[in-house]
Amino acid sequence: MPVQSKAIDWLQDPIERLNHKNAFDASLVLGTSKFNRSTGREDNLHPPFSQHIDPDTGLIRGDFLRSRNCPVCEAPPGPGLFVKDGFRHVRCPNCSLIYVSLILREDLMNKYWREELAWTRVLQSAPQMEMDQVKYDYGLDLVSAYLAGGKILDIGTGTGFFLRQAHLRGWETMGLELNLESVESMRNEGIEVIVKPLELSDLASGSFEMVSLWEVLEHLAEPKTILSEARRLLTAQGLLLILVPNSSSLVTRLLHEKSNTFGGHSHLNHFNPKSLTNILESMRFEILELETVITELGTINNYMNFEDPYLGEAPPFFPNLTPEIIHKNLWGSRLLVLARPSDK
Repeated sequence: MPVQSKAIDWLQDPIERLNHKNAFDASLVLGTSKFNRSTGREDNLHPPFSQHIDPDTGLIRGDFLRSRNCPVCEAPPGPGLFVKDGFRHVRCPNCSLIYVSLILREDLMNKYWREELAWTRVLQSAPQMEMDQVKYDYGLDLVSAYLAGGKILDIGTGTGFFLRQAHLRGWETMGLELNLESVESMRNEGIEVIVKPLELSDLASGSFEMVSLWEVLEHLAEPKTILSEARRLLTAQGLLLILVPNSSSLVTRLLHEKSNTFGGHSHLNHFNPKSLTNILESMRFEILELETVITELGTINNYMNFEDPYLGEAPPFFPNLTPEIIHKNLWGSRLLVLARPSDK
C-alpha cells in the first residue's frame, strides 16, 4: 500500500500536479532561447564525430561502428527513417521502436563517456540546476507516494545532483558513473560512487529500495541488461524511476530529425509510451505511473513560426495548445515512469 505523505495531496489533484510539472519546464519558466543560451546548449549543437563522416555515404566511417538488432525485441533493423550526424536511425518493423542500428564501437563509446565535458558543463550551469532541483523533487515526491525511504542507486548519476537532493530528504545514496571528472567531484564530496558497468559491480541482490535512471536508458546499447540488473538489485516492493526522451512527443513529431532528441553518437534508443511499456513488461516490471513532462512549447512555437526551433523567440503559434493538452495526450518531450518488480 502507498505510504501516506503530504506529496499525495497534490499528486492526486490534476491541476496541482500540472502546476508542479510546469515549475521545471524551462520553456515556460525561462523561455526557450534564454534557457538554451544560458545553459550552454547553444555550444553543443555540433556533432562530436562529424569529422569521421564518409562523404560518399553520409555515414560515420564503418570502422568506428558496430551493428545491433532492435534492443527491445531483437528483430533485425527495418528500413531507415533518416540519417542524422552520420548515424542511421531506423524503426523496428516488429515493435516500432526507433533506434540507431549502427552505433559507435564499445571502446569509442566508453572513451566518449569517460572524457565528455561539454554536457557536464551544461548540467552544472545555474539555470539547469534550478530546473533540475524542482524536477528531482517532483520525482522524489512521486516516489514518496509509494515508498517511505531507504537506499537509492542512481545509474548514470552525472554530477550527483539528484543524489544530493535525495540525501537531503533522508535517503541513503549510491551512484554509478563513468565520467572521470564527475566521479572525482562526487568523491571529493563524500558521495559513494561505482565506476564500472552495473553488471560488473558485484552489488548484492535486493539491496536497494529504489533504482533511478534519469535520462540514461536512451544512451545504452543493451538497455535490457541494465533493467535486468536493476530488477535483481531492487527489494520486492522497490521502485524503478525512469526519465527518457519521448519519441512520440509533439515536438519530435513536428521536427523529426531536426529534433535535438536525435543524436546517434549518444542517443541510441528512442522510446515512446508503447515501446517503454513493452520493454519494462518484458523484463517483469509493473508500471505504476506513466506520464509526460516538459512541453517544449517554446520550441514548437519557434518552428511553426519559421524561426530557429531552439534559439528563436516566437510568440505562441496556437494559443489553445496548452501544457494540459500536451500532457493529457502524452505529447510531452520526456516520459516519466515509475515501476516495480512483478511476479507475472
